[in-house]
Amino acid sequence: MIRAVALVFGLALAGSAAAQERPYVALPSPVSATCPGGLCQPEALAEFFAALNQRRPIGIVQFGDSHTAAGDIGRSFLWRMQSRFETTPLRMSTHGVVGATLNGLVAREPLFDAGEEGPDLVIIAYGTNEGFDELLDPRAYERSLRQQIVRIRQETPASSILILGAPEAMRGDGGGRCAGDLDQRWKAPDMLGVVRDVQHRVAAQEGVAFWDWKGRMGGDCSAFALTQGDAPLMRGDHVHFTFAGGDWIGSLLAADIIAAYDRRGGR
Repeated sequence: MIRAVALVFGLALAGSAAAQERPYVALPSPVSATCPGGLCQPEALAEFFAALNQRRPIGIVQFGDSHTAAGDIGRSFLWRMQSRFETTPLRMSTHGVVGATLNGLVAREPLFDAGEEGPDLVIIAYGTNEGFDELLDPRAYERSLRQQIVRIRQETPASSILILGAPEAMRGDGGGRCAGDLDQRWKAPDMLGVVRDVQHRVAAQEGVAFWDWKGRMGGDCSAFALTQGDAPLMRGDHVHFTFAGGDWIGSLLAADIIAAYDRRGGR
């Protein structure tokens, strides 16, 4: 794992060197209207923050869909966390499956692979595919999400838990109202907002951290806006991120967690 992380850092540094040959373009950093600093219930990360102070190897495990499987977000997040906590070795295992929903986590046995037992942080990053499922039962989804939080706590009681709220995403079936979408083609599925609301509510009630991914993207219509320009941060499907977009999202997530850590005075 250490060797793999070193390779990732090497590639990132090489990429940044190449990027220096281009004119600097400031990336957006929208403010979340839902969570202060993008992160709700940051106190739920207290155990994770305490572990960072112990200057020992830190374990992070993320479960998710294609956003996780692509790896760009996770690599960016880990690189920036390692840069900030340079005296604390970090390792991150990601379990992402294209098209996956929370049901993939439900069916996972065992929950953690060998060597992952007792991670300091468990990240749950589903929701996009549920949001495109017009037949989704929100009540059943909510029960399942609560059950998985209970399961994680039973298997690894000392781990902090972070839910990444479903990002903004769109389908091109028409009915859109985004500025610049002259054909009014792109629109976020209604169920995606329902899924995100469930995630937000369950996180608050269960006392786990919640990151407002949609808000940090820019809110409504951000999945359209981010496809525009000469260097788009989202692909033309209005669901997935470009390499630069994944790096950007990972940097925002790391920045919000680091800011929450600093606000607590490193506690």
